[in-house]
Amino acid sequence: MNNDDKQVIDPEILEQAADWLVLLHSGTMTESQQTQFQQWQAAHHDHQKAIDRMNHFNKGFQQLPKQFQPKKLLKSRQRFHLHLSQKLLLVFSPFIAFWCAYQYLPWQLWQADASSNTGEIKTISLQDGSKLTLASDSHVNIQFNEHVRKIELLQGEIYIHTAKQVATHYRPFIVTTDNGSIQALGTRFSVRQNHSDQDTTVNIYQHAVAIQPIQSNVPKKTITQGQSIQFNQHHYGHTQKLQQAQPYWMQHLLVVDNKRLDQVLTEIYRYQTGTYFMDSQIKNIRVSGVFSLKNPKQSIETLAKTYHLQLDYYSQYILHVKKSN
Repeated sequence: MNNDDKQVIDPEILEQAADWLVLLHSGTMTESQQTQFQQWQAAHHDHQKAIDRMNHFNKGFQQLPKQFQPKKLLKSRQRFHLHLSQKLLLVFSPFIAFWCAYQYLPWQLWQADASSNTGEIKTISLQDGSKLTLASDSHVNIQFNEHVRKIELLQGEIYIHTAKQVATHYRPFIVTTDNGSIQALGTRFSVRQNHSDQDTTVNIYQHAVAIQPIQSNVPKKTITQGQSIQFNQHHYGHTQKLQQAQPYWMQHLLVVDNKRLDQVLTEIYRYQTGTYFMDSQIKNIRVSGVFSLKNPKQSIETLAKTYHLQLDYYSQYILHVKKSN
């Protein structure tokens, strides 16, 4: 056993790791939550040691009880502190971390040309004078050459204010996503990659864009100023009218009108580290209002007060939402 295996990890980190482990075993972990878990692992070298211990403790995974029930652990937080956390981490976490690393770790996000952290809104200037703004936890690759100006949106949401091009040397400005390409025919628009719904949302705030899904038999479509549309690799959704002159998130605001509670919380958690789960009977509560993205926790507390919800924090990273008694 090497020195890294012998080194003691801070008890608080062990507890955080065990919190994530229980959620991972619950079977309800979404793609977004998996990404947050992986980001936590990468945030500090002690977090990453769980993976490094794989070679020494992977046999312990075979000792996992067949009827392992993480929800029972959540019901008794006092029994889920340091002693149990250490045992869970040493026995189970290395194998699980190794498994996640090969199946889910978004290596392409770690190597992106430009990224924003959770809760951060970042604006950068591109070499042609265009402005690119990244919403929270967004990642892009940038390819500018003598023929094209291209942004590859890997994850998240971006707002683009393109610069004018000299007519004698015009280079198209194109954004690509998993679902297709969006070519700027004007100056201001936003693009969001929705991995959970497997589609892309485009909002046009000035002039127009031309959208081309990946499937070549789907015709190109032009969307004009004041319109919003979703599309996937095969077809377009219905065009809708925009209600604002620029994305609300650029003002650190979330504005919702008759949205499901789970959708609203998912949006808020794009700007907060950690994750949540909720009882199924409250997911469809309809929510309307304006919420701050600068203080996500306060916005969650406002939701709880308005809609009579109970918030149970099992750590600073995991929240259980249910109807108050």
